Amino acid sequence: MKFLLTNALILIVSSSIFAQEKGKIRYNNQDLWLNGGNVAWVNFARDIGPGNTRMDAFEDMFRNVSEHGGNAMRLWLHTTGAVSPEFDGFEVTGPGEGTIEDLRSILDKAWEYKVGMVLCLWSFDMLRARNGELITDRAKALLESSVLTQRYIDNALIPMVEALGDHPAIIAWEIFNEPEGMSNEFGWEFNRHVPMSAIQRFINQTTGAIHRTDPDAMVSNGAWSFRALWEGAEHPHAKNYYSDEELIAAGGDSLGTLDFYMVHYYSWAGTELSPFHHPKDYWGLDDKELVVAEFGVPDDDLFGVPGEEHYQRLYDGGYAGALSWQWVDWYSNRTQGGHAQSWLNSLPLIKEMHEKYPGATTIK
Repeated sequence: MKFLLTNALILIVSSSIFAQEKGKIRYNNQDLWLNGGNVAWVNFARDIGPGNTRMDAFEDMFRNVSEHGGNAMRLWLHTTGAVSPEFDGFEVTGPGEGTIEDLRSILDKAWEYKVGMVLCLWSFDMLRARNGELITDRAKALLESSVLTQRYIDNALIPMVEALGDHPAIIAWEIFNEPEGMSNEFGWEFNRHVPMSAIQRFINQTTGAIHRTDPDAMVSNGAWSFRALWEGAEHPHAKNYYSDEELIAAGGDSLGTLDFYMVHYYSWAGTELSPFHHPKDYWGLDDKELVVAEFGVPDDDLFGVPGEEHYQRLYDGGYAGALSWQWVDWYSNRTQGGHAQSWLNSLPLIKEMHEKYPGATTIK
């Protein structure tokens, strides 16, 4: 009996040692609090694929992040589909010339500076009307047809994951940036629209494919606000569209579920939908971790919360990371939308979090 009890105790202790720590993302056999921001793009929708990747700008960015103790940046890949992947009519025929090679070069540079990457495949911009019918017609078909989605999976997504999935700089794949903006339920006027059910099915189908190709891969999706994650929001269509049950019901793939949630927040959402005013547990999002993957850091305060407390608030609130918007790129005087100041305000906060919590923020 004593032997059995001892073995049982060992099992209990072992399972607790290897269980993922709450409020962290599992990455390269460690539990990491994501402490960084968004590069999003250097050259919008053209950072990978045909054309020249601005590796000098990417290196400047990674050096900037590393010098301040940052460990994570979020990068958009296909974005609109204008350059990658490669299409023949409405069918995707490949990742696109240079796509894998360019992304590998970016990831190699990220790892040189010990910065992990969240790789976002698509954005609501794929249905932005000003892109023209050539781009938006094929993007709309890609979203609405499971057959065309499978062509993308077979000919572009799986080759990308097979070639790069074991790269140590990849934290996670992200299916969409703010897909609600191209939905019937929430969509913006400047976009063409598809039902949320089509978006859910696309997420389920692509996520399942990533998990089958690389069982160790983490996959998420970037919700534009808690209106698409929380049924308590004041909106007629509000609910969690990205729960396991919702995604499986939409696409039928039991492996097509997210490993953690990602949400964005901007001041238009007030305090009702603010992660700075409510802890992670407030939203009732089962046991999945939640990263606040876009937000601005103001000069002064956000509804009573000082800008200099933003990262600390998210850490204390049980969120698994803070990725502010947006890195100041090579035309560093850019001020549209306050992007430049937000990033400059973020840097000392990223550094502070690294200095206060080195065990939680240092990539080993």
